Amino acid sequence: MKRLLAACFALGLPLLSFSQSPRPLWEDETKLHEGTEPPVAIFTRYPDSASALAQPLGRAPSPFVRSLNGTWKYHWSKNPTQRVAGFEAPSFDDSKWTNIPVPANVELHGHGMPIFSNITYPWVEVKPPFIAGDYNPVSSYRRTFSVPAEWSGREVFVTFDGVNSFFTVWLNGKKLGFSKDSRTAATFNLTPHLAKSGDNTLAVEVIRWNDGSYLEDQDFWRVSGIFRDVTLWSASQLHVRDFNVRTTLDQDYRDATLALSVDLKNSSAQPLTGVIDARLLDPSGAEVFKKTLSSAEVAAASVGTLRLEESVRNPLKWSAETPHLYTLELTLRAITGRVLEVIPWRVGFRSSETKNGQFLVNGKPVLIRGVNRHEWECDTGQVVTRAGMIADIVTMKQHNLNAVRACHYPNVPEWYALCDEYGLYVVDEANIESHAQMDLARAKDVTPLADMPSWIPAHLDRTIRMYERTKNHACVVIWSLGNEAHFGEAFRQTYRWLKERDSSRPVQFEAHTSGEVTDIICPMYPSPQSVINYSAQPREKPFIMCEYAHVMGNSGGDTWAYWKPIYDGAPYLQGGFIWDWKEQGLRLPVPPGRKFAKYENVKSFPLDPALGTFFGDGDLFDPERKMTDAGSPGDGLVNPDGTPQPEMAEIKKIYQPIQMRAGDLAKHEVVFTNWYDFLPSEAWLAADWRLVADGKTLQQGALENITLAPRETKTLAIPVQGFEPAPATEYFLEVRFALKTKTPWAGAGHEIAWEQFKLPVAATTKAPAGSDEISRITLADSADKIVVTGPAFSATIDRTTGLLASLKSGDAELIESPLTPHFWRAPVDNDRGNKMWNTTIVNRWNPPPGFWRHAHKSWKLQSLDLSQPSPSRVVITTWGTITLDPSMVGKQRITYTILGTGDVLVDTQFLPAAGRNSPEMPRFGTQVILREGFDQLAWFGKGPQETYWDRQDARVGLYRGTVAEQYFPYMRPQETGNKEAVRWLALTDKSGRGLLAVGQPLLSANATHPQTEDLFSATQEEPFYQFQIPDRKTTTLNLDLKQRGLGGDTSWGALPHEQFRLNPWPMSLRYRLRVLTGGEDHVALAKQVIE
Repeated sequence: MKRLLAACFALGLPLLSFSQSPRPLWEDETKLHEGTEPPVAIFTRYPDSASALAQPLGRAPSPFVRSLNGTWKYHWSKNPTQRVAGFEAPSFDDSKWTNIPVPANVELHGHGMPIFSNITYPWVEVKPPFIAGDYNPVSSYRRTFSVPAEWSGREVFVTFDGVNSFFTVWLNGKKLGFSKDSRTAATFNLTPHLAKSGDNTLAVEVIRWNDGSYLEDQDFWRVSGIFRDVTLWSASQLHVRDFNVRTTLDQDYRDATLALSVDLKNSSAQPLTGVIDARLLDPSGAEVFKKTLSSAEVAAASVGTLRLEESVRNPLKWSAETPHLYTLELTLRAITGRVLEVIPWRVGFRSSETKNGQFLVNGKPVLIRGVNRHEWECDTGQVVTRAGMIADIVTMKQHNLNAVRACHYPNVPEWYALCDEYGLYVVDEANIESHAQMDLARAKDVTPLADMPSWIPAHLDRTIRMYERTKNHACVVIWSLGNEAHFGEAFRQTYRWLKERDSSRPVQFEAHTSGEVTDIICPMYPSPQSVINYSAQPREKPFIMCEYAHVMGNSGGDTWAYWKPIYDGAPYLQGGFIWDWKEQGLRLPVPPGRKFAKYENVKSFPLDPALGTFFGDGDLFDPERKMTDAGSPGDGLVNPDGTPQPEMAEIKKIYQPIQMRAGDLAKHEVVFTNWYDFLPSEAWLAADWRLVADGKTLQQGALENITLAPRETKTLAIPVQGFEPAPATEYFLEVRFALKTKTPWAGAGHEIAWEQFKLPVAATTKAPAGSDEISRITLADSADKIVVTGPAFSATIDRTTGLLASLKSGDAELIESPLTPHFWRAPVDNDRGNKMWNTTIVNRWNPPPGFWRHAHKSWKLQSLDLSQPSPSRVVITTWGTITLDPSMVGKQRITYTILGTGDVLVDTQFLPAAGRNSPEMPRFGTQVILREGFDQLAWFGKGPQETYWDRQDARVGLYRGTVAEQYFPYMRPQETGNKEAVRWLALTDKSGRGLLAVGQPLLSANATHPQTEDLFSATQEEPFYQFQIPDRKTTTLNLDLKQRGLGGDTSWGALPHEQFRLNPWPMSLRYRLRVLTGGEDHVALAKQVIE
């Protein structure tokens, strides 16, 4: 608080934060903290060097530290009026209280309602600093603890790493103080009120919302409680209160200077003298230097500072690619020589700056392959575990991510240590977002919080606390002033404070990207064209998107549009941070009957093992959205349990640091570019290649001599040996780069980069013609149907509809419902955002609920022509209309050519009605439902993950699996499982009987058990979850020309990019169906020329 006072004086700010006020403390923005220690860096003290340097460094147990995590006594009240009075007294009887774990979000233990909100404040009226309404729950906590005898004579403190939100602390009935910033630590000195012996009673009261909550309007779950660690620790009366270690590099970015300042606190009533020894060890453990800082006599109840600057010749540099960490050991000795404490710290030598329109690390421009990350685990909410954090980092690194924006608040302390260790650049962000109030300020001319003098100290306080705790971490390369908050005087002050306090890092602020308080232009969700436009003229600041590619649900379409100009060399563009990392779903028991039901709290329904669990959102608790808005937590690259979503494969491909493109493929030439910022390709990657055809490797080898310096481009010929191409066979050259050796985040052989090239070769002979083996077929024509029968199959065309109504393999029926023209897909989240079901209509003024959704049902047969040009061939041509009264949308022709081989050639053409301005189609193709049992899938096309028109970075290959395995369980049911560039696809039962579909030339195909309508809720605004999907055994097969791209620039209105949209011009689709009897060679059958 003294530091904040000094900052306010220096900046000329009003000292309203310390004035008297009749308002409750939780509704007084001028009251920030009381009784808390000044904010300091994160560190642990030890009694000696051996324990300080024990592995893992900084995580070894210290005898000076005790965790107060565990079981606490707990009571919940609806609002402050009903809270328990006098519970802080040691004699208070809490025997009837419940137990709760600490840390925990209390709502996840059945106490109050969890609320998810994007923008809306979850109280009645936006009138800062007041929290209107009678719902503002209060959590009361109690526990006892004893102090180790060996701590006698030492100062004893308690640190709360995170409490949401306004909390007051008592020890043995004595009030210690309060704090409001939920995402930074609050430390209280317990010493004056500790019991001399026996148990001490610690009591904490947490009010869910306070005035500070107006600055914590992030798009996440609004949950409360003591949700981060609570730690009891002790220090000698003379101890290190804080230290600051900063590394600077010379103008050649070779040699370094380590600048160290150490604050010594004397808690005693008499002067004390201390000596600091500073020892630096390199990553191998060898000593670099050992220096003694000049001794300092520190006056009673005062702080003294010692400083050191030491040169280090050409240290190993820290970067996300090379996270070299040195060990700094600080030893505090009394003047007698007695060791009082030893503090270890991991130091990374690196610089971070902006220069000439570029963001530089260690003097080199770096590409930010980043992602935003909220702290979330599906079972514990905002209580994150070390194992969960490591899992996040490992998955990020395995998918070529190198940067994380700590959205939108300081993260748990260990996160930064892990990012130091594994190598991730971090944008650390102040716990400031006032989105709803910002919107009011813009819409209703309301003064923004940042321009209210009484709110400026709160903005400054949160910025200072962010800086102090993580200032020594190498991974923190950029400071952020906050997120989605209206620009104002407060941000001028916070920017100025950071730049004066720390000139070694850039500062960014997304809400004022063209103004004076950001060193980086960091917009949210720019269009790809605006990104290109920025690079078209000279600039002074780099362009790094703080949020882009909003991957909600099945998304991530055409993310390449943002990265192609970067890889093409456009200046100033240095990447960005995808929104978001993990879907914030809660794992909950499925409600009885698998029907939607409102959850009063997370304990509303018991777990039924037969029904299992699902990932839920805020609509379960507030379906009327009385306390929330339409924001959804279902946006992320990974599921709530950390399972990577299919788009992760695309992002890994885009972010891969070795980019490859085709050279002269007739000479097997490939153009390589190394987009690592510091590493030569050969430093830790091994390259190999293979020649593949029909899913088989024909040749392969290692690329022994490929060497690429950072940002170097080379063209190399792959040593493919000459070969004779086979008829109707495609040949692909695949090149990949993989790790040479094991790393902390992946094993040797883990693939980093790949590319696949179709070689321009053709056989000199033709594929076998199937007509040589065609058998005679029997035609039976009646008033209601046409039946064509061959040796081992039959096909039936319904004369009333003109549709293929039956297809049999022997006596086994394959089809459950007819092969029908189809134009609709279950909307993905982006479709919902751009109202696809509402805008793909004819009459926008009186819209039916999604015209194309029901267009297939309006198919009406107009004519049917039947001919048998040969004993082994029947041709049936049908014409129909697609109609929704009173307007005809178009005509469609379907021609079936049925052959004695068991093949049915399907050729369909759509013709839009003359003069009609028809809306774009979600898809153009056909759909058929196959009977139960035909659930074994094989395909030759892109895979194995799902692919779409605008997201299809996948290898062409031969893949197999079950139909069920193609379905990906996004939080909200939607289109899933598609395959692009499909040459052929087979659906069979376990005996091999079934159906083969061969594209002429290519198909977009999809096979799932759920039907299209199963994945589409009635209104698209109502709650809809995976447990509501019917459990079907049939298989819905879509064979399409294309379906609309997924999009992904935003999820609240942006359409897929124009080149990935289906405007209803004349369209044609042609493919071949082949009845399978079992045992056939799918590859050979697909290659046959059947006409």
